[in-house]
Amino acid sequence: MSGQGTSSNPLIAFAQGLESWFEEKEQDVVRFAGNFLPQIGNDLEVALDDLIGIAGQAVLTQAATAGSGAEKFGSAVTNVMQIVESAGKTVAVQTAQMAVQQAFLTAQSHAQSANSGS
Repeated sequence: MSGQGTSSNPLIAFAQGLESWFEEKEQDVVRFAGNFLPQIGNDLEVALDDLIGIAGQAVLTQAATAGSGAEKFGSAVTNVMQIVESAGKTVAVQTAQMAVQQAFLTAQSHAQSANSGS
């Protein structure tokens, strides 16, 4: 194979083109993650702060009741679940909604930037 340059060897040209394409896509993914991950982290922090407040109130409510520590713990967990469910938002659904919304907005922004740069 010696004597064949990269331009005359279709396998080498294909491999180089593929490598170039992967590098370009990698940059797109890194850029997307850079926009997406900080907002998701913030949204998760807000959701967890809400849950911590609910859990704290449930523990305080159970502290005054008679019963063992295990019974109080179980009742506090049940209270937290009931409060979260009665508010119409399970933590998992709320977090998933925030993640999907942020991913959509980030992808939309990225697509608009790519289109305006063309």
